[in-house]
Amino acid sequence: MGKYLGGLKGIDNLDLAVGQGEIRGLIGPNGAGKTTILRGISGLKRLTSGEVWFQGKRIDGISPHAIVKVGIAHVPEGRRLFGLMIVRDNLAMGAFLQKDKGQIERDVEAVYQHFPILKGRQKQLAPISKFLKEVS
Repeated sequence: MGKYLGGLKGIDNLDLAVGQGEIRGLIGPNGAGKTTILRGISGLKRLTSGEVWFQGKRIDGISPHAIVKVGIAHVPEGRRLFGLMIVRDNLAMGAFLQKDKGQIERDVEAVYQHFPILKGRQKQLAPISKFLKEVS
């Protein structure tokens, strides 16, 4: 993968592989290209060279909403929530394209297992700064 930024080559010769069930992180200083890499993978930025493959299929060049449908999403920093929705609906929004309602419920319950405070506040409106501090 490569990406030019304002005439300068910002990302050069990146080869990143993530196996099923693995988690990888990108670490680097501000301006190093972490966000650009993630935007390139999720289709939010067009690559100037290279390819992105997911589950044996090439996905660079397809629309961001098509990339979401295959199972990749870009979640920007900032912990932004939908302010007019309750906590439970904010969690379920992450499964917007999921058709299996039972799986959505299992996923929400799994989040509650990791963050029990959310279960007690599932019907509370989300945009409360104190609430965000307690969860993080």
